[in-house]
Amino acid sequence: MREFMGYMRPDGSVGTRNYVAVLPSVNCMNDISYQIAAAVPGTVPLCHTHMCPYEIRDHLKGVDTVSGLGKNPNVHSVLVVGMGCEKVKAAELADMIAVTGKPVMALEVQTMGYDEVMEKGIEFLKKCMEEAAKEKRVPCPVSGLTFGIKCGGSGAMSLISNNAAVGKASDMLIEEGGSVIFSETPEILGMQDSLAARAVNEKVAKDVLDLVDRLKAQIEFNGVDLIGSEPNAGNMKSGLTTIEEKSLGAVAKGGTKPLSGVLEFGAPLPGKGLYFMDCESAGDPVFAGETAAGAQLGIMTIAGGGPGTCGSGFRGMVSNSGSGIRIMPAIKVIGGRKNDMDEPYVDVSVTGIVEGRESIDEAGERVFEKLLSVASGELTYTEKHNKYWATIPVFRNGLVV
Repeated sequence: MREFMGYMRPDGSVGTRNYVAVLPSVNCMNDISYQIAAAVPGTVPLCHTHMCPYEIRDHLKGVDTVSGLGKNPNVHSVLVVGMGCEKVKAAELADMIAVTGKPVMALEVQTMGYDEVMEKGIEFLKKCMEEAAKEKRVPCPVSGLTFGIKCGGSGAMSLISNNAAVGKASDMLIEEGGSVIFSETPEILGMQDSLAARAVNEKVAKDVLDLVDRLKAQIEFNGVDLIGSEPNAGNMKSGLTTIEEKSLGAVAKGGTKPLSGVLEFGAPLPGKGLYFMDCESAGDPVFAGETAAGAQLGIMTIAGGGPGTCGSGFRGMVSNSGSGIRIMPAIKVIGGRKNDMDEPYVDVSVTGIVEGRESIDEAGERVFEKLLSVASGELTYTEKHNKYWATIPVFRNGLVV
């Protein structure tokens, strides 16, 4: 049984990071949450876009996502800050998070007042930081890890380079007893039958097909053409011509193992294995949902269909694209043709696959080893260089592709 050096949590889960977090219960509490965190260096504000929607499915997604961020094993302890008039109160969210056994406190502005929330919040965070500093990394089973995967900048080489290598790494983790979540519903269009054929049972197969049918109905209802979004201009300049071609590469990043289940956005991971999560294709929402489900590590693949196709290189996007979820470190894996200008700005290059210098299996093993190093504390390029962390977006109903 392989191991990495991580943080054991009271509920038996394992963390790759050890953050003390401030979590707003609703988006109108983002500013005070940010200010409380800023007063205690080293803490992390998890500002997000969840508001008080009237549509029940959006509401439930938001609750799953916000509580899931607090439950993530990379978080040591959580301060939940609420207004008092929101549908799910701060105390209710704190109770949801408390089932993990981690320290959690809820404060409410309408009950206590702004100044007292600031004072008590800062006091709680300081205590949590002292306790978190005592935590030490210990040997943890690799079976406790979950990878969340996103592909970006897809090109004609994605299927046979970076996505294939990440698919190999995905298979390796599942073989070790771990879990993998991949997403982007618009990017399984044309591949849904193939994915359903890998389902562990008829229900999971039906869930895949129903998810795609739901998206197709939205597309038809809105009378839109996906060209320009799926595939986008960069994808097409890099050689892709249809969403079906793009989907071939997008599905490849999930590897070859049986599909264990289909998740609504932000829903908790119900077991081990390979899972697909409903979401749009933008990077930050994908990683937000996967983090809420419990993923402790992320992977973003890039293969040509991004800024590099315009001659500018990837340097403008790799530091933060698809990595706005600070509590989940995400490695960048670049494929396609060799590009010396871009490679210093990513974590792993697998361009040797298309140049004949390396097999897919060899590249996938390197991706897997990098992930285990990051799980044990090695910082990703983004962690070392990012200065801006976006507000965490919660995926909502409607046609978003």
